[in-house]
Amino acid sequence: MEPKVKKGRAWTFHRLNAACDTPDGERVQAVLYPNDGQGFALYARQGQTLHAVTHDGRPVCFRTIEKALTTLADVTHLNPEIVVDSSNWREEVGPH
Repeated sequence: MEPKVKKGRAWTFHRLNAACDTPDGERVQAVLYPNDGQGFALYARQGQTLHAVTHDGRPVCFRTIEKALTTLADVTHLNPEIVVDSSNWREEVGPH
């Protein structure tokens, strides 16, 4: 079993790029959390720390996996294994 991950400070997308830009640095892995209403929220895991990735103070979200992959493909030295964590998945209730 993996050690528990702790939540770190939020990163901007620029900070994510900077953390990945050092080939000999600690690897960064993208983690996507699905949300039925907003798509996939982006987090970055570095070691045992998980950082929410934000833009203008709001979470970076992708409507589709394809959009996430297209965007993350441009992040140099990002761990190529991208995780989709569905542990807290819950489908939103539609209109009644």
